[in-house]
Amino acid sequence: MISIQASVSKGWLHREKGIEYSREYYFDPVYRRECDREIAAFLEERFPDYRIHNLESNLVSLEHYSPELLYVGGIQPNLILGMLLGADFIPYPDQDADISETPLKDLEKIEELPSPSDLLQADLIKEWSTQIRDLAAGEKANVIPPFFWDRGFRATIHGFITTALKFFGQDFFFTAMDNPDFVHSFYRWYEESMSLLIGHFAGLVDARPTSLHIGECSGTMMGSGDYETFLQPCLSEIARNVAPVRIHFCGNCDHLLDSLSRTEGIGSLDTGSGTSVSKVRELIGRDFPLDLMPPVELLLQGRDPGAVMGWMDQTLKENDGGPLTINYHLEPGYDEKNHLLLHDYLYDRGLVEKGRR
Repeated sequence: MISIQASVSKGWLHREKGIEYSREYYFDPVYRRECDREIAAFLEERFPDYRIHNLESNLVSLEHYSPELLYVGGIQPNLILGMLLGADFIPYPDQDADISETPLKDLEKIEELPSPSDLLQADLIKEWSTQIRDLAAGEKANVIPPFFWDRGFRATIHGFITTALKFFGQDFFFTAMDNPDFVHSFYRWYEESMSLLIGHFAGLVDARPTSLHIGECSGTMMGSGDYETFLQPCLSEIARNVAPVRIHFCGNCDHLLDSLSRTEGIGSLDTGSGTSVSKVRELIGRDFPLDLMPPVELLLQGRDPGAVMGWMDQTLKENDGGPLTINYHLEPGYDEKNHLLLHDYLYDRGLVEKGRR
């Protein structure tokens, strides 16, 4: 089965539509829905025959997407935890929000962190919990709590390594060599904290996580040995406690595929530039769900459209009929025409029906 879905970045929407992302966008669900409706109408007019939507970097599943959703705490998961650890939230009018840098850079002992259960008592969590209860009294089906993005209730967090680098800084790689016990302890704390927060918010809307997207954007910076030492046990543990994992890596993750194939709890892979589809099928299986982003160099301004078509030819050949979703995130500076070629390729071959869904 072949499918395609595409997301648009905040930077692209700001340039093309003039959308500005204030603090109100992230903390007022009703205001956000007004903006999301405006964005949806704009994309419907701009791309009437293409599956291009406002999908938060493809965290949202198109199958469960709606511009009518009310997002409470609709903020990237790393930023939420960072705020709970004392970082300041920083919105930008023309790009994704962020937090003040490295809130744990001076942490020396894991015992200095708040216990996972104490996080539930934070003012921010109490505020969002009240907001959810109030909104659910009138529109329960549309309320999406923190760490979720659509009605399919796939939970979302950033990965263990990615989170550590965000909170501690790049020196965390040295810590992994010099003090591995500290790293393992932080990862256990992170797993317990995320499992508890996800369970809390899911319970407020009577939902159960169907899967767990883990955005391990920095994961390809490690070798297979470090993956198996530091990451593999965490992935399996959080899969047992929350839901089967959809693991995301930015870029080529060929060197991790053998280890991934032996990781308990991995339900699907979301990866990008350069990853060999044939290796995925050989090592993990023909029926394993794969989301794949085209190489960025094919999507930049001035690139040869023929190279895009050649990449699609090779990808489908290597895929050998397995479950595959092509996805991308439209950014300023990318060539819109080359992106649309991906859709047209699938339409012309009768692999995907033309349309928005």
